[in-house]
Amino acid sequence: MDSPGAVSLWFGKCNSEEKMREYLEVKFDEHGDRIKSTFMNDFNIDFIDYNQDLLEFTYLESPTTSITELLKRASYSEIMINELVDFYGDKLMEKCNIAIRLYDYDYEESVEEVLFEGKKIEFIGSVNYE
Repeated sequence: MDSPGAVSLWFGKCNSEEKMREYLEVKFDEHGDRIKSTFMNDFNIDFIDYNQDLLEFTYLESPTTSITELLKRASYSEIMINELVDFYGDKLMEKCNIAIRLYDYDYEESVEEVLFEGKKIEFIGSVNYE
């Protein structure tokens, strides 16, 4: 749902940065109509609420359990890291190498986690970044 000042976050694993780009990519059909990305389909996100320009992701070659490492290159990283570390601590239960961020969006968690190419991508939560 559209929510200025909120960012929804997903953490997980992926084999490559290119695969993650493909997973997140919105495509167009022969008439110029948008086709939902695999990510959007997996997490039941509709175009009504989704702005591709407000999506960022981080890919790390080496998976980590550190929230700080996953988010340190993100927009508004300091605020997000502080909120998540206050809630979870800095260490995640599993190693991750991707962090997907959708700004000005508060995901309603209709799907908690999915498998993408056999690897888990999990909705972590939404935090305020402003």
